[in-house]
Amino acid sequence: MSVKYPILLWLLAIIPLLSFYLWRRNRRQGISYSHLPLVDSLPASYRQKWLWLTTALQLLALAFIIVAFAQPYREVSESTEQQEGIAIAVVLDVSSSMNIRMDLDGKRSNRMTVAKEVLEAFIAGDDDQLEGRPADLISLITFARYPRVISPLTDSHDALVSMARHVQPPTRMEEDGTAIGDATALAAAQLSEYENEYGLDEKVKSKVIIMITDGENNSGTYSPMMAAALAKEWGIRVYTIFIGNEPTDMLDSRNEAVRVDWVLQAMAESTGGVYNRAYDYDSLVAGYQAINELETSKLQTVVFTDQVPAFQPFVLLALLSLMLSALLSATWLRRLG
Repeated sequence: MSVKYPILLWLLAIIPLLSFYLWRRNRRQGISYSHLPLVDSLPASYRQKWLWLTTALQLLALAFIIVAFAQPYREVSESTEQQEGIAIAVVLDVSSSMNIRMDLDGKRSNRMTVAKEVLEAFIAGDDDQLEGRPADLISLITFARYPRVISPLTDSHDALVSMARHVQPPTRMEEDGTAIGDATALAAAQLSEYENEYGLDEKVKSKVIIMITDGENNSGTYSPMMAAALAKEWGIRVYTIFIGNEPTDMLDSRNEAVRVDWVLQAMAESTGGVYNRAYDYDSLVAGYQAINELETSKLQTVVFTDQVPAFQPFVLLALLSLMLSALLSATWLRRLG
């Protein structure tokens, strides 16, 4: 325990001097008798022996008050770990082609189910291959012919995972398509707008778009490279993941998968991101692991020290001492004059 004004504690030196003064004064006081030998041999009563107690309690109360005025306090230190996170916009293709089946832990399942399961593991962790992103702000945008914001940037990851589980491909034919460019542009605009509006540059280490698709851009206003240029202009890296089969001829420009590879790889490389191709659950997880390795959160320990006032017990003790002194003076240790 420390005190804010230690110089006031020097006032405690007055207590012994005041005690000596009161003792000398009380010795000079007494009752006049006509003949002192009449009472000289009488023994002192029990109450007489304790008359000093009321004065001692008053002096003790004064000492407590002096200590309280010096403002004692306790230092309470708390340490907390703060993470400098990343703003991530996850852009997920929900076109009808995502219903094509692929491998999920040895079983056949559609691409949408696999993509959602790995996305959930990426966000919340799976206690195995992916640790989760607890320090990051994450948003979710889905797209087919038109992009749609499912969730803005949020750190409420449980709610985000719950919303991602209910994502489904469009049910109407006119909504089907693959607007990679428009979805990427929307994600880039979302990150840029949040940065300008809420000062994300002070809270996050970097801004990232993760584009997961299984098809070629065939809808929308923006081309994939136009959207990538916007992202680069706003300091956003684009990581692209293509879900599909391995192309048989990487040099055949007529192969749609090869064309998608080129476009997605160019999007990633032009913004400083990385392109990955996924064939099954494990390769999709590997794509997210590569992003985890490149986009790491910064952990720092911050110690907060607070001064908690501790004068209250001394004030309480002073009041109790005065009350007890007054009670004794009015009852058992009362004086005649």
